[in-house]
Amino acid sequence: HAAAIETMGTIFLCYGLAVAFGHVPAWLPMISDCAVQPPERYPFRYGTVVGAMLMGATAVLVYNADKTYSKSKACLVLATLGSFCMGVVGVVNEKECNPVHSAAAVIFFFAYEANMVLQTWYSVTEPSTTWSTIILRKLLTIIVGVGLIIFVFLSLDWSKYQLYIAMLEWTATICILLYNWTYALDFYQYELAEIAEKEGQHVEKEDIPKK
Repeated sequence: HAAAIETMGTIFLCYGLAVAFGHVPAWLPMISDCAVQPPERYPFRYGTVVGAMLMGATAVLVYNADKTYSKSKACLVLATLGSFCMGVVGVVNEKECNPVHSAAAVIFFFAYEANMVLQTWYSVTEPSTTWSTIILRKLLTIIVGVGLIIFVFLSLDWSKYQLYIAMLEWTATICILLYNWTYALDFYQYELAEIAEKEGQHVEKEDIPKK
């Protein structure tokens, strides 16, 4: 959940700075537009890279966790690729090199959506994942997937639909970060199950009469 909190905090901080200095309109800039001019581009660059590293670390932790859905190398590759590209988006803004920035952003969204689809599919078979977490993951995955499909069509006339594209970008980004946060729910439930199991074993041992 650290990745979600840190990255979301960075985005809203830079959005606030960009609006306050008159660099972008309040409703609604592209997230990348909040990372072009000083002073907002400095915390955006640092915060996005740190967030990308945390998301990559989360992908590795999930892969190495003792869970049914942890054994997918495809999920590890997709999540790591998406995290890396998110870092590239933060390091290279649209004014410095728009082709690199745009390509990294597209790869980030589509790679992480593919990871979300697979992780959600595998989550159904994970005993420690609650149904509420599974439903939340399904909802977030569907929202991002539908948003990306709409984005593909709207991007054919970017100038006409720029506001709607910005709305889709904000929605997809927040949903991806919230999805990353759901792993904390999973690990919390897993820890509770382990504690309950250990306490149960401890009680059983105490119930054994001494000879």
